[in-house]
Amino acid sequence: MKKEFNQIYIVKENDNIEKIAKKYQVSPISILIYNNLSPKMIKRGRVLFIKRT
Repeated sequence: MKKEFNQIYIVKENDNIEKIAKKYQVSPISILIYNNLSPKMIKRGRVLFIKRT
């Protein structure tokens, strides 16, 4: 199954899920669910797929 997404984001030092979500105007939980992650898994260098509806 191919995922469709609008943006790829690479987590930077001092990023957190709330900051990333605000930048892309999506909810933090939607990023976590879409990427199958928990907040503790948001580390520098991780690639996140951001889907905006």
